[in-house]
Amino acid sequence: MKSKLFKRLSIMAVLVLVVLIGSQGLWLWRQLEQEKQTFTSKLESTLQGMINFHALQGYSTPNPTKPDMATVLMDETANEETDKDTSVELGRSEISTKKYMPDFALGKLIEASFADKSLEKEKFHLCIVDSLFQNNFHEIGRIRAYCMELVKNGLSIDSLHQGKSMGKVSINSPSTLHVRIPLGTKETYIFTADFQLKTFPFLREMVYSIGISALAVILVAVFMLWLLWALQKQVAQLLWRERAVSGMVHDLKTPLSYVYTLLDYLASKEQQPAIQQQLRSASSNVSKLTHKMEILLTLFRAKKKKIVLEAAPFNLAQKCRDLFLEFEVVYQDKQAECKLSISENLDIYVDPLYFEAALRNLLDNAFKYSDAIAKLEIKAIREQKQLHICITDSGKGIPQKEQRKIFQEFYRADNNSKGHGIGLAFTQQIVKAHKGRIRLESKLGKGSTFWIVLPEKVIV
Repeated sequence: MKSKLFKRLSIMAVLVLVVLIGSQGLWLWRQLEQEKQTFTSKLESTLQGMINFHALQGYSTPNPTKPDMATVLMDETANEETDKDTSVELGRSEISTKKYMPDFALGKLIEASFADKSLEKEKFHLCIVDSLFQNNFHEIGRIRAYCMELVKNGLSIDSLHQGKSMGKVSINSPSTLHVRIPLGTKETYIFTADFQLKTFPFLREMVYSIGISALAVILVAVFMLWLLWALQKQVAQLLWRERAVSGMVHDLKTPLSYVYTLLDYLASKEQQPAIQQQLRSASSNVSKLTHKMEILLTLFRAKKKKIVLEAAPFNLAQKCRDLFLEFEVVYQDKQAECKLSISENLDIYVDPLYFEAALRNLLDNAFKYSDAIAKLEIKAIREQKQLHICITDSGKGIPQKEQRKIFQEFYRADNNSKGHGIGLAFTQQIVKAHKGRIRLESKLGKGSTFWIVLPEKVIV
């Protein structure tokens, strides 16, 4: 059982860690892809701007005194020149205005028209674009090598390489970027470029994010290992308690059998009827205790560890009266008084052994935690297709913050009192096995009331 439990827990822990690491890896991959796309967009935008800037040389008015300057004349036409065309055509494009062109921008159209002029004059050179790129692209340090190419109608007419040999470029490689920019208005010319980035170029910038993610994974792994260790320790402790209790219960059977036999023998020899009745009552209680031990041993051996009921008619008033008389002897110093409000003919269909144990635990607590003069009230009420069994004591009550914990195993509201905190937890199990529920009402200084609520079908 122990090995199977921890095997399942270990598998679950490994699966959780795999999911966590996988999610972190997926997040990192998406971050890298986002960084790559951002870098690619910035690269394309920069190259587009440099290409347009270089194309100025092709369509600008030549100035012999300033050969490196591009001058674009925008003179106003004189009145006497309106009869003749004196303008110089820099570019022409015909656009149908009946149908909208997606992503249309007038500025791009003008730039493309000017690029046509520069390409026709063969004044577009990749070496100039490359020079502009190397001197003005601030993040060029991320690039290990690149190649540029100018293509006309599918044929390469100009190309250059920078850095180490590009070799076979894989567009899908995480360290490779591909840029394609159509030139002019007719897309006859296409500028392409392939860039090989340095190894893990974006990871250095994400070192803090990666470090925090790795630390989070490590902390979760350590916590899960600690949790598994704590669970293993707890289960080992519970198994030890189970074996110890099982052994003690088994060992008690022999002396109890001896006590049972001796009480029967003494009862048969006793001449006084009152003492003989007490001896037979004690013998009967020892027999019940032996039966309970057999049930406990059966539960320890069972796999499901659940209460199996053997229902039979149970006279509630008579049993409560017998239990009160029994505890009256045990707690002689309490000078107990009991008010019993239960119909004498009220029989319920429950497991006599278990249900008596539940009542015994509640009455024992009522006596134990009551004042010097114990005042108890036991009543049964049929209400809303349910049977309510109420046991009220005159004790000191239970604090509100502890009332929810009172049914937990091994919990005791009063640590100074004797006991192990098992009775109420076992009582709740018994009531639940009978398809009922138990609840508590208590106020400090005014005692406590335990309600056992059973379905009406238990009434015979």
